[in-house]
Amino acid sequence: MAVITRLAIVKFLELLLVCILIGLHYHSFRTGDDHTAMITMGTFGGYLIILVGLFAGGVMGTPVNRRVDLFFSLIGCALFIAAGALNIHEFEKYNKSSLRDTGLAKGSISVIEGALFLVDAVLTFRGEA
Repeated sequence: MAVITRLAIVKFLELLLVCILIGLHYHSFRTGDDHTAMITMGTFGGYLIILVGLFAGGVMGTPVNRRVDLFFSLIGCALFIAAGALNIHEFEKYNKSSLRDTGLAKGSISVIEGALFLVDAVLTFRGEA
């Protein structure tokens, strides 16, 4: 039987937010700055795969090593905050439109996801599995 811990709830929220971010990215994708597009697509897609694996391992009772989980959390924190900042910078110069609103929402939620990864790193470091 799977045990639901604070860390499992955080992992589920991370997975949920990354799915939302991919949906927002689909509706706000524009050919603009190549660096922003590359960081955004790489971060969202890569972490979707990583988080599915981590969440599935946690649910099945075979979690990944704490050091590896801490590594993924810290790198995810940096990448999501960077992607969020780049997207906010990219879409704030658009005129008032639904594309601008979607892009700014994507950037803001990405920064929130980065903060959630920081919480995940702290919980993992403290050993609250």
